[in-house]
Amino acid sequence: MLKIAVITPYYKEPAEQLLQCHNSVLGQSYPCTHLLVADGFPREITTPMRTLHVQLPQGNADYGNTPRMIGGLLANSYGFDAVAYLDADNWFAPDHLAKLVEAQEASGAPLVSCKRTFCDLEGRALPVTEPEEDKFLHVDANCWLIMRPAFQLFDRWRIPKQISIIADRIFFQHAQRERFQITETHHRTVFYRTKYPDHYKRANLPMPEGTYETDQVMNAYAYLMTLPGAIELTSLAGFFPRF
Repeated sequence: MLKIAVITPYYKEPAEQLLQCHNSVLGQSYPCTHLLVADGFPREITTPMRTLHVQLPQGNADYGNTPRMIGGLLANSYGFDAVAYLDADNWFAPDHLAKLVEAQEASGAPLVSCKRTFCDLEGRALPVTEPEEDKFLHVDANCWLIMRPAFQLFDRWRIPKQISIIADRIFFQHAQRERFQITETHHRTVFYRTKYPDHYKRANLPMPEGTYETDQVMNAYAYLMTLPGAIELTSLAGFFPRF
């Protein structure tokens, strides 16, 4: 049986959301350890069994990328065989890891991905999917299972803060450029509270309070189109991503 760490960066999410996230990890049908990384604002965690809790000295304002990177380095050091990610405002279906492991064992791939069930900010499922995800042009951070042969990718979460919101898109391209085999499960076992206005527009629903007021993804792309942005990213990533 694989020794799996689920890494959760958290900041100031509501306590009930963090608890739902935590319980969904501890309730997995495939046993795992929950590695919570407090991004400068730690909360008390009352379930010490199968839980590791790391407290960073300050917030990093990079959508959890620094906590993901540090969590991955710790998982490597602590001897875990695989890593998954789960943001603090999301949760897993009970068989999420089991389905990822089943696909990994069938394929031998060092990377496995799934898809998301989009939910509103109250946790209710929305009748939408994401076209790029459906076409395997994008894998969200919450949807990965990363095996030890691909642990070198952990450092790829380190990118300029101005484009932090699209780090998972750049991470995906890193994995492709480094020619790692990726297996898809096609199961929608990540329940994802979305703050993106486009999902509500396509669901013909009013925009709830708490969604992004501006298109932060487009702001990140705009920064990449500047000379300083292009230089900064290519110096860290070693390539300029395609979009």
